[in-house]
Amino acid sequence: MNAFVQPQLAEPAAGSARRPPGLIHVAHPLGLEETDLTRCLAALLGLLGWQGGPEEILAALPHAVARPDLTDIRNALARLGHPTRPQRLRAGTLDLRCLPALLLRRGQPAVILYRGAAGDLLLFDGASGLTRAAQSRSLAGTLYVPVPPDPPRPRESWVGAVARRFAPALPLLLGLSTLVTLLGLAVPIFTMLVFDIVVTGRQVDALGMLLAGVLLAVVGEVGVRALRQRALARIGERLDRLVPDAIFGQLLALPAALVERAGTAAQVSRLRDFAGIREMLTGAFALAVLDLPFTLLVLALLLALGGWIAAVPVLAALAFALLFLATRGAAQRAINAASQAGQAREVLAIELLEAHRTLRLAGASERWVAGYAGAAAAAALASARAGALNARITSAAQAIVSLSGLAAISMGVGAVLAEAMSPGALIAGMMLIWRVLTPMQGAFLMLSRWEQTRASIRQVDGMMALETERPARQRALMAEPAHGGVVFHRVALRYLSQAEPVLAGTSFVIRPGEVVAVTGGDGAGKSSLLKLVAGLYRPQAGVVRVGGHDVRAYDPAVLRRAVAYVPQTPQMLYGTIAQNLRLAAPDATEDALRRACAEAHALAAIEALPHGLETRLGDNAGGNLPRSLLVRLCLARALLRDAPVLLLDEPVAGLDETAAAAFAAVIGARRGRATILMATHRPSHMRLADRVLRIADATVEEVPPPGAAPSAAPLRLPVFKHAGRPT
Repeated sequence: MNAFVQPQLAEPAAGSARRPPGLIHVAHPLGLEETDLTRCLAALLGLLGWQGGPEEILAALPHAVARPDLTDIRNALARLGHPTRPQRLRAGTLDLRCLPALLLRRGQPAVILYRGAAGDLLLFDGASGLTRAAQSRSLAGTLYVPVPPDPPRPRESWVGAVARRFAPALPLLLGLSTLVTLLGLAVPIFTMLVFDIVVTGRQVDALGMLLAGVLLAVVGEVGVRALRQRALARIGERLDRLVPDAIFGQLLALPAALVERAGTAAQVSRLRDFAGIREMLTGAFALAVLDLPFTLLVLALLLALGGWIAAVPVLAALAFALLFLATRGAAQRAINAASQAGQAREVLAIELLEAHRTLRLAGASERWVAGYAGAAAAAALASARAGALNARITSAAQAIVSLSGLAAISMGVGAVLAEAMSPGALIAGMMLIWRVLTPMQGAFLMLSRWEQTRASIRQVDGMMALETERPARQRALMAEPAHGGVVFHRVALRYLSQAEPVLAGTSFVIRPGEVVAVTGGDGAGKSSLLKLVAGLYRPQAGVVRVGGHDVRAYDPAVLRRAVAYVPQTPQMLYGTIAQNLRLAAPDATEDALRRACAEAHALAAIEALPHGLETRLGDNAGGNLPRSLLVRLCLARALLRDAPVLLLDEPVAGLDETAAAAFAAVIGARRGRATILMATHRPSHMRLADRVLRIADATVEEVPPPGAAPSAAPLRLPVFKHAGRPT
C-alpha cells in the first residue's frame, strides 16, 4: 500500500508515464495485500487534500481482511470524511467538474481520474502506480465520485439521519409495493369471474383465458415480492455494515473515563440495541408500512364489490388500535423487566468468566454458580411472564381477525340474499379481507414492540450525541508536538462529580528530555496523571499541555503518535506478535521490530518461540506466554513508536529483577531523547529519575529521590512564563 501524508500526484510529460513521486511506496506490514484498489485509495485521499498518515488509513480499513474489496474501500473513504456516490459513466460523457473520482471498468484495474494544473485529464493507474494523460471519449464504466457528507438536520436523531440515507430507495420500494398490490388483486378477481361467469353463466370457454391470466399474475407477484424482499435485505445488509461500525467507533472515540464507568455488558448491550431497530426498519413492520398506502385501493375494491363489507377491515383496525392502547403499559413493563433480568444475568456471566481462575483458587465456584443459577432463574421467570402476556395479546389479535372474518361473512351473506352482491363477489371480498387482515395482524404484533424499539433508539441516539474526545477536524492540530515538554496548570480531576478529587489545582512543569518518577499510595492518582498526559482523561479544570499546546487541541491520533504508553496490565489483541507490535507503528519493518524487541530485552525470548514474531496471540493464546514477556512486548511496542513522550505505568510491578533491569536499561538509553514519566514504587527506579513527584491528598509535590540528602521542606515545583502568563 502507498502510505503517505498529503501526496502530490505529478503531471507526466507529454507521451510519458511515470510514478507520482509524492506516493511513498512501502511494503505493507499488516498482511494487507497491495492492490489497485488500495493504491487508488491512497491517491484519491491525497488528491482530496486529506491530511493524515498510514495509521488513519489502516484504522479505517477492516483489520482482518487481507484484500479489501470495493465496499471496504468506500467504507474507508466514508470514515475518513469522503463518502462516495456511484454514477454510470458512458464514453464521451465525463464531466471534469466531478473529479477526482475512482473509476472501475469491467475486467480492468481501478484507476483515479483527476485534472492537472492546466485543466487536462490525467489518469492514475492503480495496477502500475503510474500516471498518464487520458481521453474522456474512451472512458466508460462506474465512476465513484466523492461527495460532502450530509449535514445534520436540527433536532434530528442519529437513527433518523441514518434512515434518511436510504430515502432514495423509497420510490423503488413503493413502486414494487404498488405492483404487489395490483397483482395480488388478480386471484380474488379471477375467483369472482369464475363463479359469476364460468359457473353461473356456464361460459366454460372463458376459463382457459382467465386461468392463463391469473397464473401470469401470480408468477409476477411472486417475482415482485422477491425483488422487494431482496431490496429490503440489501438495506438490512448495509445497515448491518454501517451502524454497528459507527456505534463501535463512537464507543472508542468517547472519553476513556466515560467508557470505563460502564460495564462490559452495558457496552455490549448498546451494540445489541440496534438489532431491534433493524428489524423494525427491514422486517414485517416495514412491509406493513409499505403496503399501508395501498390498503385504500383494496378497500375501494371491497366497497365496489360489497358495499358495507368494506367497513369490516376499518373496524378491525380500530379494534387493533384499542387493544394496543389497552396492553401497551403492561407489555412495556413486562418487556423492561425481562430485559433488565437478562442484562443482570449477562453481567454476572461476564464477571464469572473474567474471574474464573480467582473463583477456583478461592474455592468459591459453587457459591457463584448458585448465584448465577438464581440470576438465570429470575431472567427465565421474567421472560416467561413477558411471553405469557405476549401470548394473550396474540390470542386477542387472532380473535379480532376471526371475528372480523365472521362479521364479513355475515354481512356478505345478507348482501347476497338481498341481491346486492353476487356469490363470486362475496368470495372475492372475503379473500381481499383476509389479504388486509393478515398483514394488519402482523403489523400490530410488531407495533406492540414499538416501545422497546423506541427505547433502543433513544439509547443509540443518546450515545451518538455524546461529545467525543476528537475535536472538529478543521480545528484540530494535525502537527505532532514539537517537543516532549509537559505542563500541568491548575489541573483538577474527579472520576465522578460527587467523588473526592484525585487532583486539585495541580501545577508543575516537566522539561523536554527529563526522567520523572511519579509515586504515591495505591489509588492516589498516578495512573490518572499519566492518562491526562496521553489525553485519555480530561480535567474538569485547568490545562494539560504537551509540546506547548493543550492536549484537547490535538487530534487524538496525532497526540498519541507522540506519546508512547506502557500500561500496568499488558494487553494483546488477537493476531501475531508482529501485528501487535505494529499497532504502534503500522509501517515498521521487521528489522525495526527486532531492534525494538532487542532494546526491550525480549528478542531472545521471542526467537525461542516456535514461530518467532509470527506467534499468534489473543483468543486466550496470550495466557500461554509469561507475564514478564508480555510486559516486555508492551515496552517494545512503545519503543517502536520512538515518541518524544514515554509513559510507564508501573509496568514491572510484581515482576522479576530481569524485567526490572530491562526497564532500567531502557530508561538509561532513552534519557535525554524522550521525556519519561514513570509511575513506580521501586526505589531503584526512582533513583534513575531526574526528579520525583509524589501524589498525596490530591496534591503533587516534588520530593528528593530515595537515598538523597533530606531537605527541610519539599522542593518547590518550577514555574515558568508561557505566552505572558504563569503556567
